[in-house]
Amino acid sequence: MRLKTICAAMVMLLAAACSGQAKQTEAKAPDSVPKMSKAEVRAIIKEYLLENPEILVEAFTELDRRRTEESFVRLTSHHNDPSIGPDNAPITIVEFFDYNCGYCKAANDWVIKQAASKNSQVRVVFKEFPILREDSSVAARAALAAERQGKYREMHIALMKSHDFTAEHLEQIAKSVGLNIDKWKQDMADPKFIEHIDRVHREAAEAGVEATPGFFINGQTLQGFNEQRLDGMMKTARDKLKS
Repeated sequence: MRLKTICAAMVMLLAAACSGQAKQTEAKAPDSVPKMSKAEVRAIIKEYLLENPEILVEAFTELDRRRTEESFVRLTSHHNDPSIGPDNAPITIVEFFDYNCGYCKAANDWVIKQAASKNSQVRVVFKEFPILREDSSVAARAALAAERQGKYREMHIALMKSHDFTAEHLEQIAKSVGLNIDKWKQDMADPKFIEHIDRVHREAAEAGVEATPGFFINGQTLQGFNEQRLDGMMKTARDKLKS
């Protein structure tokens, strides 16, 4: 009975606040709860939360989960981001990365493997997020330019294996994956790629990504490369599909 009174009081206070009635104490209490002043309601709520602090933990956990899911929806809404796998795949991996990031290079085999398996159930969305060195941005534009010729995957893999992003070496990589070099060079100079990268930086800030790699898998998130944890996140995503 005490719990019902507390819960009803909490509902009453929240309803009053939402309707603008919390300025005074005229909010009508539920029939099962005696009329109480706002101070009495607050005292009851405070007492209940102090006795049951785990409720706050649960509330903030749920809030973080919802914010992560909302962020994930925004991250997958841009159709000009390079991707591998079918657009309607039930599992989507979003990766923020930098071609100069050693952990991104270490993670790349795992990332590519996910998109190439599991009966086309996985889509990988690549977020070009150059933050480590000046030539990281050059490499990112090189990859985006390759995407216009349908060679993003090949260029991305080659860049992840390289540590030299000089103009001469980038051209060698471009030739090795079969690009039209003149078109590729022209596309690399397109200011739209600068806008693209700037937009990804804004997305990273909104999503709380501060380092590379940053992964989002169907709303779950992980910063850094930990293959065991990523495998666990993929298992969770697949288990949800089954249920």
